[in-house]
Amino acid sequence: MSGLKGQISGEPGNVTELESLSFQQRLAIGLWRLKSERGLTNKDLAEQLGVSEAYMSQVTRGMRDVKLTTLDKMTHVWNVTIEDLFTVAEDDLLRIEASKTRRRKKKISAPSS
Repeated sequence: MSGLKGQISGEPGNVTELESLSFQQRLAIGLWRLKSERGLTNKDLAEQLGVSEAYMSQVTRGMRDVKLTTLDKMTHVWNVTIEDLFTVAEDDLLRIEASKTRRRKKKISAPSS
């Protein structure tokens, strides 16, 4: 999960690893799941919240704290609960790793200019 503070390397092994995730990491994973399920981009999320795309990018990479008012706005705009945004399952981590692997393969197979 590169890009997240306190990066998790390899496959998630157990509940202890999940419990050691920071709130920033949990929110980043929750936002990744939301984006995946709804086919959204950081730009879409930013527009919906009325924030900059750069800010949203930092939040979705676990590099930026969010205010409680922003979290509240997320729950109302996207019709989710705080728990939805912060709940992380091992399946989430496995899907993220699989997605990153696909991107790496795509990048490697792309012809360089």
